[in-house]
Amino acid sequence: MIPIKSVLFIPVSSPSGIGEYMRSMIIANALKKQWPDVKIHFILNKQVNYFSSCPYTVHSCDNSPTKAVKVVNSIITMIRPDLVIFDASGRAKQFAQAKAVGAKVAFISQHNKKRDRGLKLNRLVNTDIHWVAQPDYCMKPLSFWQRAKLNFFNKLPPKNIGTVFELENKKYQQQLLQRFNLEPRQYILFNAGSGGHLVDQGLAALLYFEVAQIIATQYSIKCIMVFGDNYPVEIPSSNDVICIKTTTNPDFISLLANAMMCVISAGDTLLQCIALQKLCVAAAVSPDQPNRLKLCQDQQWVQPAEANKQNLITQIEMLLNDKKSRINEKLLFNYHTDNGLETIKKDIDLLFKSSH
Repeated sequence: MIPIKSVLFIPVSSPSGIGEYMRSMIIANALKKQWPDVKIHFILNKQVNYFSSCPYTVHSCDNSPTKAVKVVNSIITMIRPDLVIFDASGRAKQFAQAKAVGAKVAFISQHNKKRDRGLKLNRLVNTDIHWVAQPDYCMKPLSFWQRAKLNFFNKLPPKNIGTVFELENKKYQQQLLQRFNLEPRQYILFNAGSGGHLVDQGLAALLYFEVAQIIATQYSIKCIMVFGDNYPVEIPSSNDVICIKTTTNPDFISLLANAMMCVISAGDTLLQCIALQKLCVAAAVSPDQPNRLKLCQDQQWVQPAEANKQNLITQIEMLLNDKKSRINEKLLFNYHTDNGLETIKKDIDLLFKSSH
């Protein structure tokens, strides 16, 4: 039995994005499954749509936890967790407070700038493990000064773990497809991220839905649209597209894994599609996504698109061309990446075993 009684998750939580919260939820579910007695706590911005749906003990703050230093530190002091996981969040004083109550501290970054922030001295000295939720090809090498700091303080370097997701067994996937009356590789999945992102034509999710309508009617292909937790208005009804507001991560990943093609944003879902070796069209719908999209485009693992109706349709049609699809699929099948969730579970196990 792992000597860990409670874990506190502090993900970035804002009305526009949901990626960090979903990643923390995936890890929390996995820890609960592996160690059923562990107590799970979250600190969340009370303005987010998913605040009341979190299945674990939730502690609120008025805005992003990173900005609520006193509130977060008082919660850490009250809970006295064994492990605190800062997912792209946290001030140096919050890291220090976690260590002060005897907790192990884990930090998850998702791009070079955030990784560099985690390697600043005031965070580095209070961090036990640093995961980077990106594959190697998305990250620049550590600088000489960063490597020197890690060596001086006897700290492990940040570990590039790739994307984090839950994939259920084949029987579960089949039952899910039956629920939506779908056949494997006979439908296209559309999703523009959390649902709250805005592009030039308005809500990205609504744009993707309109594209799905056109593809479904013109090509007689079944399409399913996942709008996302942060979609701010009622989802539309359609005779041509299966529309759902949100779904669990295992269900979403199962839908991705069985689709013939995915039309997505260039957030974490892009890396999940690549890990699942799925053909995909992706457009950047937030400021942190263009660089990731370009890196994946350079490997020819994605059909890049602009976030407008005509270009999305054009890129989808290119992938529906058999020759183009075969080229992309060959490149995808030659690439393999592990699910970062397995790495995180093993690292947490080792982190606590090594301290006892």
